[in-house]
Amino acid sequence: MKPAANPNKMPAAKSPSLALICGDDEFAVKARAKQLHQQWCEDLGGMDHETIEAAVANSGEALTALARLREALQTLPFFGTGKVIWLRDCNFLGDERAATAQAVTETLNELAEELKKFSWQGVRLLISAGKVDKRKTFFKTLDKIGRLKRFPAGQWTTATGGTGGSRGARGRPPAAKGNFRGSAGGTGQPRRSHPRQLDNEVEKLCLFAGDRKRLEVADVAAICTRNKTARAFALGDALATGICRACCGGWTRNCGKSNPARKNRKLDCCTV
Repeated sequence: MKPAANPNKMPAAKSPSLALICGDDEFAVKARAKQLHQQWCEDLGGMDHETIEAAVANSGEALTALARLREALQTLPFFGTGKVIWLRDCNFLGDERAATAQAVTETLNELAEELKKFSWQGVRLLISAGKVDKRKTFFKTLDKIGRLKRFPAGQWTTATGGTGGSRGARGRPPAAKGNFRGSAGGTGQPRRSHPRQLDNEVEKLCLFAGDRKRLEVADVAAICTRNKTARAFALGDALATGICRACCGGWTRNCGKSNPARKNRKLDCCTV
């Protein structure tokens, strides 16, 4: 039998100086990590901040990055103010080839034990990574003693961590600074488009609008890019929502120019 848990034992406190930002959504992970790094640097001030590139190709490079990280943690800030360490774009915390090396696993476990006992006075550590194996000791340690933010794939997330919020990945309003008149599909991009592409289209709209507080459908049509991927997703959305005749008509109008044989083709999607 397992011993009964001690009700008087306090849970381990999470350190506000340790953060892991990870997930399959590379764009959202990089945007949020960059924002948090900038915020921490402004809070602490000074010039002693370090960025360690952790995108490696083999286990040897992974061990080198971990050695630099451990050295940075033990080096005091030169001016005595504070220090932000960013382990950027780490790609050996999941099931990658470099992550499966025994030496890398042992070094990560040793680092986890050091982080548990580390005194975070004047030092903050930010780790940004892609896919992370939640079964590993290093991840469990960071989840226990630090702050964790995950960005799953296929989800449009804002830089502040929200989902589908009122601001884009760079802190801008989605359609310039005010209201937008017209349908949401006027951008020509599906709701499941890549966040990087959506961000680029929003930036183009903001620059095109200038000081105007309102955008029209004509503005979107004039500046935004329309591609075949967007049309394909629009067709799928229409089929899923049962707008059969409208979507088939739109498909034949778009495809008829390049393929005359499909010009009069009708899809029997009412039986789908």
